[in-house]
Amino acid sequence: MESAPHASSALDRTDRRLLKVVLADPRVGVREFSRRLGVARGTAQARLDKLEARGVIASWAPTLDSAALGYPLSALVHIQMAQAELEATCSGLAEVREVLEVMSVAGEFDVVCRVVARDHAHLEEVFSAIISTPGVLRTRTEVVLRRRVGPRVAQLLD
Repeated sequence: MESAPHASSALDRTDRRLLKVVLADPRVGVREFSRRLGVARGTAQARLDKLEARGVIASWAPTLDSAALGYPLSALVHIQMAQAELEATCSGLAEVREVLEVMSVAGEFDVVCRVVARDHAHLEEVFSAIISTPGVLRTRTEVVLRRRVGPRVAQLLD
């Protein structure tokens, strides 16, 4: 599905090439970025700064694997909540350490959370913490068996 880029988010060819290099090998540094792109170091740095300021590069933080950290189980928890309680309920959900993401959605449920746990007993504890969060009325959970396609955005640069 393709749509016209918004004027403030349009990326030129150099920005796209730079982002591909950053995604492929973020630890090499600005000098190597400039070498691979064939531009001056100052140009590469200015482009990176601009992309960061615009929010295109949202973070330089490493991606950690929850399973390698001792949380091999993952689930999606769909939550129906009390009307006009979105902010308070989401704040409460953020207090549950094993809740990694909270997304408001349109449809039968109001919020979807991505959660992790050490084992099935721990997953039940996580569910209990979610259910006891003020504003949560009803949940539906799907346990993730295996991630088939990981989080990705590089294909959007083509």
